[in-house]
Amino acid sequence: MFVLFFAVWVLLNGKLNWEVALFGLVITAALYFFCCRFLRYGIKRDLETIRRLPRLIVLFAVLVREIVKACFALLPFIYTKKEPDSVVTRFTTDRVKTEAGRVLLANCITMTPGTITGSLKDGEYLVHCLDRSMGLGLDSSCFVEKLEKWEEM
Repeated sequence: MFVLFFAVWVLLNGKLNWEVALFGLVITAALYFFCCRFLRYGIKRDLETIRRLPRLIVLFAVLVREIVKACFALLPFIYTKKEPDSVVTRFTTDRVKTEAGRVLLANCITMTPGTITGSLKDGEYLVHCLDRSMGLGLDSSCFVEKLEKWEEM
């Protein structure tokens, strides 16, 4: 996380010289200390994030693929006068166990065009789908599969 903070510092400054680097190291160290002290963050968590990073990259690639597929699925609604059959659906999944995994699943559903996660409470999702076909199989979607593998690590 320290390296990421420093990289963002350099990126936002737009140049790298010894003054920017020295001041950035001080600011970055203070910010990292704050995160470790008050946000219960630490090197163990950094190493776990690095270990899970390849699976998160795969999840991101799947998300991009699903966004593109959903955009094409929405084209008939945009360019024709086809009326969508909107539906609000509830589902639960026991395959995603951690709170972080559940929130990531809700965010993946919301970022996919045509679906919005309205609420997530105790593992139960309330999702609004623009068309009934978009709500089918949400509890066993590719996102659930990838998040299940991510949690196994």
